[in-house]
Amino acid sequence: MTWMEFFIAGAWKSTAILLAAFAAAFALRGAAAAVRHFVWSAAFGLLLLLPATMLVAPRWDLEPVPLPVATVVVAGHQHATPVPRRPVNWLPILWLAGCTAAAARFLLGAARTSWMVRHAAESPHTRADLDLLRTALGIRRRVRVLESPAAPVPLAWGIFRPVVLLPRNAGEWPAPRLGAVLLHELAHVQRLDLVAQAVAQAACCWFWFHPLVWIAARRLRQERERACDDAVLLRGVTASEYAGHLMELARGLAAQRQAWSDAPAMAEPSDLESRVRALLDRGRRRHPLSRRAALAIAAAGVAVLLPVAAITAFAQVVRGALVGVVIDPSGARIPGCKVTAKNLDGPNEELTVANAAGEYRFTAIPPGRYALQFATPGFSALKLEAVVNAGQAARVDAAMEIGGVSESVTIRAARTGPAPVPPASNGVPQRIRVGGNVKQLKLIRQVRPNYPDELKQLGVEGTVVVRAIIGKDGTVLSPRVVNTEVDPRLAEVALDAVRQWLYEPTLLNGQPVEALTTVTLDFRLDQ
Repeated sequence: MTWMEFFIAGAWKSTAILLAAFAAAFALRGAAAAVRHFVWSAAFGLLLLLPATMLVAPRWDLEPVPLPVATVVVAGHQHATPVPRRPVNWLPILWLAGCTAAAARFLLGAARTSWMVRHAAESPHTRADLDLLRTALGIRRRVRVLESPAAPVPLAWGIFRPVVLLPRNAGEWPAPRLGAVLLHELAHVQRLDLVAQAVAQAACCWFWFHPLVWIAARRLRQERERACDDAVLLRGVTASEYAGHLMELARGLAAQRQAWSDAPAMAEPSDLESRVRALLDRGRRRHPLSRRAALAIAAAGVAVLLPVAAITAFAQVVRGALVGVVIDPSGARIPGCKVTAKNLDGPNEELTVANAAGEYRFTAIPPGRYALQFATPGFSALKLEAVVNAGQAARVDAAMEIGGVSESVTIRAARTGPAPVPPASNGVPQRIRVGGNVKQLKLIRQVRPNYPDELKQLGVEGTVVVRAIIGKDGTVLSPRVVNTEVDPRLAEVALDAVRQWLYEPTLLNGQPVEALTTVTLDFRLDQ
């Protein structure tokens, strides 16, 4: 899957998840705010799981759309066909830049809040009530209450070591207001709202380009504050009194709030009016999230994620195809040829086998530059390149050449002089196995070369590699020595012997054809 395909698939699949969350939130508009907040939290969790799920989930392909065949013929000869260079793929760079910018905004807010916490002092006004409120909310973790002149509004911070941060003038507040503020911020700690916020921010960084993600993040913040407001009312604070506290905090503190603060704050002026209306609505449900409701929402989220991640039908529009035939030197089709296509612009590598008519086909593969390799017994491996465009089928025909055959002969003799240090051997080539419509070249008469006495006395050894063409009548044509680091006298002896060899010629589709062979003659002296 290429970057473009992964990006497009992630965009529409994230849209499907978010639309399902909007539909669920609308259906639960009469439920408690804590339930709707968990719906949005689950939606952001699914967005973070979506990229990994897309990579590991089994694909669910709907009926593919037939691709128009735009024939792009690439000559299939021994040398690779030149392919135009593709432009730089700017999509990953653009996505990374947006992700970095979004992450920088959140990190600056976190750094600002952490700085305020580090420079804050313990609040002396809340020690008596803090333990009672923690017990009432069922919070077992130690929570510190701090005061800072840099904190314009009350806020909660920290997951493992939670902190409630109050403005410096919090000691001047009436006791009911201070108690309501502590209840609200401790509700954030008890509900693990900082965890949900971190998940949402990570999803916003990954899907920064998607406007629905940012709208959903705003809805998450709104439901979070309303759920904590409900928690305060459930502890006995009257709605009218608590609404008055919110109004006073908003008038006196919200205008002074520092930018880049990134913690759940109590007085959010942008949503204050709707929060007050919700507080004064006596018919609104305010119960906390139950375990049964949480499990039901989580199960519904998984039921949405898995099929959405598995469906790949929409990716068909950005795929292409690669087709062609494989032929031998006589023009006949070669069935059973193994064809490998490696995407040079992506991670995928495809494999197929030509059918009985010598035709191969790669359907619905990602666009890009592909390195093709054709391999079949009896023929030399062929490497080509081709370009697959989205929505088109490129045609690449391969003309295979008959593979060469190698022979190896060792000529031994007794050494009559001092033994020099022998040179390194070039190795013995492997005999190529052939099959199908090609009958293998076979040596039927071999004349062994004579080791010259002069060279035996001088201790001359060496390996001679001879390459020749075997004619249609089985005789050796145009033999030549291909390695240079060998004594010319050994090379001449080897050529004289090889010229006298006789083969049964290679048969292609029952007809004799010329074939290339390599003969390795190893001259060695016994020590």
